Amino acid sequence: MEIDRRILLVDGPDGRLQKLALDLIGRDFDVHYANDLDEARLLARDARGSLCAVLFSTALPMMQKVPDLAARFGVAAGALVPVGPRPADRVVAALAFHGVRWHLFDDPPDEAIRFVISGVLFDQDPFEIRYHLRVPTSIPGLLVIGEAKDDVTIRDVSLGGACLVGGAFGSEREVGALRFAGDGQEVEIPCRIAWAVEGTTHAGNIRGVSFLEVDPEAGRVLDALRDAVIARNRISKPG
Repeated sequence: MEIDRRILLVDGPDGRLQKLALDLIGRDFDVHYANDLDEARLLARDARGSLCAVLFSTALPMMQKVPDLAARFGVAAGALVPVGPRPADRVVAALAFHGVRWHLFDDPPDEAIRFVISGVLFDQDPFEIRYHLRVPTSIPGLLVIGEAKDDVTIRDVSLGGACLVGGAFGSEREVGALRFAGDGQEVEIPCRIAWAVEGTTHAGNIRGVSFLEVDPEAGRVLDALRDAVIARNRISKPG
């Protein structure tokens, strides 16, 4: 069963999360914003337990009190994501100890934000909307359909497929292969065009491909890409 896709952003007195809230609106999420803990608690209550993630400012005075925050917003600790300047190591250790698993420290890029929210959803429901955790990338690739070859950029990728930006061809349901290099290896994965959006120029074209079969070598490359991104945004449990 697909979980609700509601996000609560709890800002600090500096208002750093206002732009993030605006950016997230319209991305398949119902976004709620508050810059006061009491207002945030009311919004969480109105959501009736349907929040899938709570992004909260590292400027909040009670940020290290994870059990209190989770109880206030009616979510598991794993749904809490601190956003903002990285706090002291002891605070990060406290977050990890109480079950916080993802962070967005120090002005993360847009692709990191998308990935972390997907990671939170994946942790709560492994069969979340796309079935595989999608890794943000900016990897040059080659889309091959028949005798034609087209240069593309892989915007994100998972064991199930990829999102390709650029290129001049590739219509829905066409079958081909995606070639790219990762972790020092060249791989080729058979794929089918699942959807396509035409831009005003080739650079604006976007295509989603579904992988038909991922062999062990390609699987290892995809795992390495995923693990590298996870390492940048994951809060590890204390040893």
